[in-house]
Amino acid sequence: MTPLIVDLDHTLIDTDLLYESSMGVLRKNPLLIFIYPFWFLRGKGYLKEQLTKRFSIDVSALAYNQSVIDYIKKRKKQGDKIILATASHKLYAFAVSNHLKTEKTQAKNKQQDLDLFAHNDQQTTVKKIDLFDDVMASNKNFNLSSHNKAEKLIEHFGDKGFDYMGDHMRDLPVWEASNLSILVNVSNKIINKTKHLNTLVLSRKH
Repeated sequence: MTPLIVDLDHTLIDTDLLYESSMGVLRKNPLLIFIYPFWFLRGKGYLKEQLTKRFSIDVSALAYNQSVIDYIKKRKKQGDKIILATASHKLYAFAVSNHLKTEKTQAKNKQQDLDLFAHNDQQTTVKKIDLFDDVMASNKNFNLSSHNKAEKLIEHFGDKGFDYMGDHMRDLPVWEASNLSILVNVSNKIINKTKHLNTLVLSRKH
């Protein structure tokens, strides 16, 4: 069984949470645009931290990529560990992971004792199932993107010890280190750049 690592922005969802949070913050206070460069100078992770303090994303309203979710569920049924690994801030990443918990309904027989006309009642219980087994994300001191992401994944799973699902050229260092490179919403340029790798093209840009 090979762990499946899933990117968030433009892979699991059809948008970018840095863009969404930036626009959300600026709509509330446009003057903060003058503070952005100072936040950015302290690193992308620090910038994202400042945005999360000022804007809450409604993860239930995000556009999720159903083909990606279907593929994740297929791999999960095979027993593979599924990890969400994103450059987005950990606060947003955990919110998305929590939102995507699936409900599994189980019916149990509950016998009614001490009843002259004893019969079986069905008791229904609902259990939340995690789609993701773990989450890796950026914090104020570390931006989990590109080479940084590749290094962390190699550290955890070893070189070629995981499959990676992504969408952008910045994912190339991660695909280089992965066992299977799964391409989502990719251009022909990315397909050509990854021809030397073991790839699965899940979807292309139109």
